[in-house]
Order: sequence, then C-alpha cells, then structure tokens
Amino acid sequence: MAFLEIENSEFNDIQEFIEFLEYDKKGHQLPSNLQVVATISTLKTIEDYINDLIKYGFFIEKRYGKLLLISKAILNKKIYYYTFFDDRNNVHLFLTIARKTDDIPETLFDYIKRSGDISNLWITPKIMKELKDRLTDEYADLMITYFSAKRTPNSDIPAEYRPEIERGIQYRGDDGRLALEEMEFYYGVMPKILEIRLPNGVAFRIDNKGIITLFKGSFGDIFKIIESVVGKLIKIKYAIEGSSYAIHRVGTNNQFAHAIQIPWSVIMPSGMKLNDLAGFCRALSDEEWDFTLLESALSKEESFFSARVIDNNNSSSFDIATTGKRMDIYPIEQTEIGSYIRFYEFLVETVDPQAVVG
Repeated sequence: MAFLEIENSEFNDIQEFIEFLEYDKKGHQLPSNLQVVATISTLKTIEDYINDLIKYGFFIEKRYGKLLLISKAILNKKIYYYTFFDDRNNVHLFLTIARKTDDIPETLFDYIKRSGDISNLWITPKIMKELKDRLTDEYADLMITYFSAKRTPNSDIPAEYRPEIERGIQYRGDDGRLALEEMEFYYGVMPKILEIRLPNGVAFRIDNKGIITLFKGSFGDIFKIIESVVGKLIKIKYAIEGSSYAIHRVGTNNQFAHAIQIPWSVIMPSGMKLNDLAGFCRALSDEEWDFTLLESALSKEESFFSARVIDNNNSSSFDIATTGKRMDIYPIEQTEIGSYIRFYEFLVETVDPQAVVG
C-alpha cells in the first residue's frame, strides 16, 4: 500500500526527494516508525536496478523518475517499499512501514543476500562510535535512551575490568549517554544499536545493519547521517573495485591458462592467532554468515592460512590468505560486492572490531 502522497511527481535527484519528504512531513503526517534502509551497489543505471529487482521477485508498482514504488508478496500479502536510485554513488534508499523483524528480512534482506550486486549499508562498531561521538559533540543535550553494545574476545580496545571477557550489553534509560560512556571505559564495549533523541526534536533508532527507524522529526537530519556513513563505506567499495581477476594465455600456442589475482586487504590490529582458526571456520559457516570453506591450507611454521570461501547465498567465491595481522581477499572471476562486504562484516564482528580496509 502506498504511504506517501506523491500523486504524479517525478524525482531525478535525491535532494528533490528529501525536500519532498520534508514538506510531506509538514503537510501530511508520515507514518510513525518509518523504516529507512540504505544500500550500496555496483549497478550503474536505474534500468539495471529495475531489472535486478524484477529478477529477484519484486514488482514495479509505479515509477516516479528515479523513485520506484515496489512490492513483493510473502505469505499471501504484499510488502511495499519506496526505493530511490542515487546514481551519484550507487546508493539505493528504501523506505517502508513493513515490520523490521518479520517482513524486511523475508523481502529486502533476502534480495540483498541473493542478488550479490547490492549490499546493506553495514555500520561497523568503529563507525557507530564515531557517529555517536560526532552527534554528542554537535548536540550538547543529546539523549541516548537505548543501546546495545558488544566486546569481542580478541579486542585490543582498553577495558578497566577483565578485558579478556567477551561481552554483550543492552541498556534502556534516559541516562543512556552517560551509561554508554561508562561501559566503554570500564568494559571496553562498542555500540551496535543506538536510540537517540536530538534537542531539535528528531528521535530515531540506528543499527549495525543500516536500518534507521525514524520515530519523530526531520527526514533531512536522518539523510545527513546516512550520507556520513556512505562516505565511510565508499572507501571499502573503492578498495574492492581495485581488486581484479584475469586469465592470461601463455605458451607457444597459448595452450596454458594463467590466473592473475590482485587482492584487496583488511588490516586486523588485534590479529588472528592460529589457535583461533577452529572458531573462525565454525563461525564462518553459521547461519548468520552462511559461508563455506574449501581447499584450506595451514602452515604453522610460517603462521600462514589460506582457503577458498564460497558464499552459500549466491554461489560466488573468493580466496583468502592471512598471516594474522592482515587478510588478503583474492577475487575469482566476478565476485559480488554483497559477498565481500558481508565477509568484511564477519571479520569485524568475530575477529577484530578495529579491522579496517588496507
């Protein structure tokens, strides 16, 4: 069901759409708990995007320039999204009133996993903390009313108490801002989910999967947050696009094929020890990540591990090699950006929250 009063408007620039939403918020009440999901892709044109949506089961209900009203049927009901294709940076913005825990995973996240050409705008704990700190500096009276935070066992983030312990913390209270600062200092955790109230009336929830729930206030303020996160993830996209795979024919009759792989890399300050490998391999195959390892090789003398990784969602594959502090990721033919970013997410979530693209 359409939930924006668009009529016959067309939007070919993202700022036009944001301005419309700002006006619509004043002239017509936007739905409460509006879910906003930003994604990043390798799709180049709106036509490529439309074809990809149709390929994975979406129906184009109506087109308003680069804004689409789309739907997908699950369990005898239709789930609707407005989605804008921003070709400045290949970002796709989804707006929906669908349920976050039931409808969005079965429709949008299923598409993201299977397409491979698109990835959710995943927010690392480091970026989430930077976002929180920036907003705190900008708004002296900012309130955090809920947070979820985590510490991984290998983290080298300082902690006053028992730094070797893995931790997960959830907290609700109007003093959440101070409580999170205390938890960061004493227990070395980093935020994954934040519910924030700004003094200008904006209230929203943001999580590490890139879902923003706008409870109240200006959509323009939310879009500024999305753009700041996009700016961080674009660096990862550029690093991935700098990798390559090519087959060169050699020999007097070009009878031999020689594969040349140029990797992209992830630097892990805390490092991955060889005795962590069993847990690494186990976690990689968990339902949340859904990768399979093949052709693994381990050299204890050289502290070297390599393997081929298969993404069970879309059958794409890539090779990995590490000596502990650095993970090189080698493409095999055409590996999708969604698989790469999910693997990077896995490294940050399970190996080192400080991991960065090298």
